[in-house]
Amino acid sequence: MFDFYFSGQVSIDFTVEKDTYFLVLNSQNLTIAEKMVSDKKNHRLPIARILEYPPRQQLYIELKDKLRKKVNYTIVMKFTTRLGKELEGFYISSYTTKSGEKKYLATTHFEPTYARSAFPCFDEPQFKAKFKVSIYRDRFHISLFNMPVLSTEEAGFFMGTGLLKDEFAESLEMSTYLVAFVVCDYRSIRNLTKRGVPVSVYAPPDLLPQAEFALNTAIKMMDHYERFFNIAYPLPKQDLIAIPDFGVGAMENWGLITYRETSILYDAVQTSAAAHQWVAVVVAHELAHQWFGNLVTMRWWNDLWLNEGFASYLEYLTVDHIMPGWNMMEQFVLDKTQAGLDLDALSNSHPISVAVHDPTEIEAIFDTISYSKNIMDTWTRQMGFPLIHISREGTTVSASQSRFLLTPEPRNENNTALHEPKSPYHYKWYVPLSYYTDINEEIETVWMNMTDVKFEINASVTWMKANVNQSGFYRVNYDPEMWDALIAVLKKNYTIFSPTDRASLLDDAFTLCRAGLLNVTTVLEMALYLKNERDYAPWATALGHLQSWARYLSESAPYRLFLQFTNHLLSPVATSLGWNDTGTHLEKLMRSDVMVSAVLAGVEDTVKEAKQKFYDWMNKGTRIPPNMREAIYSAGIKYGGVKEWQFCWNKYNTSRVPSERKLLLRVLGVASDPWILQRYLLATLDRDKIRPQDIKVVMSTVASNPEGGSLLAWRHLKAHWLGLQGLFGNGTFTMGSLISTTTTHFSTDYDYKEVDVFFRRIDVGSGSRSLDQALETIKLNIHWVRRNELPLYDWLTKYLGS
Repeated sequence: MFDFYFSGQVSIDFTVEKDTYFLVLNSQNLTIAEKMVSDKKNHRLPIARILEYPPRQQLYIELKDKLRKKVNYTIVMKFTTRLGKELEGFYISSYTTKSGEKKYLATTHFEPTYARSAFPCFDEPQFKAKFKVSIYRDRFHISLFNMPVLSTEEAGFFMGTGLLKDEFAESLEMSTYLVAFVVCDYRSIRNLTKRGVPVSVYAPPDLLPQAEFALNTAIKMMDHYERFFNIAYPLPKQDLIAIPDFGVGAMENWGLITYRETSILYDAVQTSAAAHQWVAVVVAHELAHQWFGNLVTMRWWNDLWLNEGFASYLEYLTVDHIMPGWNMMEQFVLDKTQAGLDLDALSNSHPISVAVHDPTEIEAIFDTISYSKNIMDTWTRQMGFPLIHISREGTTVSASQSRFLLTPEPRNENNTALHEPKSPYHYKWYVPLSYYTDINEEIETVWMNMTDVKFEINASVTWMKANVNQSGFYRVNYDPEMWDALIAVLKKNYTIFSPTDRASLLDDAFTLCRAGLLNVTTVLEMALYLKNERDYAPWATALGHLQSWARYLSESAPYRLFLQFTNHLLSPVATSLGWNDTGTHLEKLMRSDVMVSAVLAGVEDTVKEAKQKFYDWMNKGTRIPPNMREAIYSAGIKYGGVKEWQFCWNKYNTSRVPSERKLLLRVLGVASDPWILQRYLLATLDRDKIRPQDIKVVMSTVASNPEGGSLLAWRHLKAHWLGLQGLFGNGTFTMGSLISTTTTHFSTDYDYKEVDVFFRRIDVGSGSRSLDQALETIKLNIHWVRRNELPLYDWLTKYLGS
C-alpha cells in the first residue's frame, strides 16, 4: 500500500454444478493484471477471453476448455486499484492526534456488495467460503483481520521502507460481506470472556480510555449470548475497532466489528445518557449478529430482515438484561415499533421479504422496515400493516381490519393515485388483538385470523384500551365516544395507563390525524393532559409529533398560536424537572429532551436560564452537565449570534470526545441567522471540516430549523448534488437519506414541484425508493395543512384566549 494504492492476489478454489465454458465473478473498479485457471493436477486451462459487465459489476471469463462438473479448480488473479475515499469497499480514513498530527488508516466496509471492489470474488451471501489472508504493511502499523495473526515475518523493502507480512489463521466459512481487514497504528485494551475468548477494543491511542465501557459491556454480552443461544462463540477472538470515517453505525464483520467512533467510545465525564445508551445498544446489535447473521446467514438479500429484525430486537433485550435500570423494552416501542409503523404507512413502502436483483436495489432495502418489523407470512410477504377499527354497541365490540395508509383519501386524485401491488393475502393479517378495560385489568386477547371479529364485554365497561403496550405491529382507531372516554381518563388520572400505553395512545392519535382519520381537535384535547405527564415514553412520543406539526405549519396562519400552545404544555414540566442532572436513566433522557424542546420553542423562563448557563460556560468556563448540554448550547446558538456560534464551532474542532463532537454538530444548525446556516452548510463540502459520515447530521439539523432552514438545506442539496454523491458513491443509506431528511418538512405545492422536477433529471441510484417516499411525504404534509389549518386556528384561538 503506497500513495493510497494497493495491489493483491486472490486464489479461489471452486467447483461447478454442471459443465460450462464460463465463470462469472464480481469485480468493480479493479485492474486485473494476471489471471490463471487450473485444475486439481495444476494443469492450466487456457482463457479465451474476459468481458466486464459494469452494470452488474461482473467479470465474465470464457475458457477454451470446458469446466467439468464436480471437479476441483482454482482461479488466481493479480489486481491493483486505488484505496477509495467513499465509505465503502477498501478505503482510506484518517484521524488527528492530540498534538495535531494527521494519521491515516485503511479499513473496509463490504456490506452489501462492496467486497468486489477490494478483490475479485463471488460476492453473494450464499457463497460462503473459508478465507486465508496475508497482509503486507510497514512496521509502523498493525494489520487486523477476522481471524488472529499466526505469524509475522520480514518481507523486503518497498520505496526504502521495510515491509512485514502478517499471516492470518484461516477463517470459518463465511459470506464475503463479512470479511474485514484494517491497517492502522491503533492501540488496544483487552480482556477475556468467562470461557476465555479474548475480546479487544482498538482505537487511536489518545481515545483508548474511552473504550473501557465498550470492552466491559462486550464481554458481558458475549457471555450472555452464549447462554441465550446455547452455542459457543465459534471464533478464537473478538475485536471491536473505532473507525473515524464510517458510513453506518457499525458493521458486524465476524471477529472484527467496525464501529463509528460515536458508537463505541464513551467518556464518563462528558457523554450524555442518550449517547451512553447508544454505545451499549450498538455493541449489543453487532454482537448478536455474530450468531444470527454470521453463523446463520440468509441465502439472498430478500431475507435481510432475518438478520436485522432479530438483531434489532435482541439489542434492546440484551441491554435490558445488562442494564435493567434503563427500561429498554419501554424504549423499544419508541425507537423501533413507532419508527417502523411510520415508514410502513407509506404506499411506497416494501414488504419485509422483498425481491432484489442488482446492487442498487440491494442497498435500497437497508431501511427501517428491514430493521424494525416482525415475522409470519402475512407480515413478511406483503407491505404495510393493519389499522384495527374498534366500535361498540352495548356489550358487543366490533373490530375490523384494513391496511393503514397515510395517503390522503381520494385515490384517483392527480399525482396521489395509489398503485397498490396485489397481495396474496389481500392486505389482511393474523392479528393478536390485546385489550383491557376499566373493570378488568387482566389482558384479554382476541385473534383476528385475516378476518374481522366481534366479541362481548361487560355492560358496565366505561373505556377499553387495545394493543396493550403497543406490543402489536398495528394501529388502533376507536369510535369518537371511545376516544372521548380514553381522553377523559388521561386528564383525570393518566397513571391508570402504563407509560407505554400512554405513548401508544398519543402515537396512534397523532398519526390517525395525519391520515385524516381523526379530528385535529381530538388530538389537541388529548395533548392537554401532557401538562401533568412526568414519564419519558409519552413525552418522547408527543415531542416528535408536536415538532413535526410546528414544521408543517411554519408557513401557515396557526404557526405562532401553535408555538404558544406547545409552550403552554412544556412550561410546567420544564419547571418541574429543573436543571439538576440527577435521577434515573429515563429521567435524565426526559429532562434533556424536554429542556431542548422548551428552548427551541421559546419557553421564556427556560430560555433565560439556559442562556445564562451558556454565557457562564463561554466566559467563565463553568462546567455544564452532559445531559444539559444540548439545551444550553442550543440556547446560546439560537438566541445568540456569530460570536456564540463560532465559540461552539471552535469547541467542535478541538473536542477529543466523539459524542460531544456529534452533539455540537446538531446544535450548530439551530442558529437563527440564515448567513450562519449557509456558512455551516458550505462546510459540508470540505471533508477536513465535516466528515462525509456527518453530512446527514448537518443537513438534518439545518432542514429542521424553522428559520428558513429547510429551504437553505434544499438549495444546498440541489447545488451540490454531484459533489455530495462523489463523497459517498452510492453508499448504503446515504444519498437516499439526504433526500428524506432535507425534504421531510416541505408542505407546499411549490416544494413538491421543485423536488419532483429536480430529481426527474438526476440518477439517484439506490435513493429511488427514498425519493418516492419523500414525494409522498410532501404530498401528505400539503394535505394535512390544508385539512387542519382552519380548525387548528379556531381551536387554538379559543383555547389560548380563555
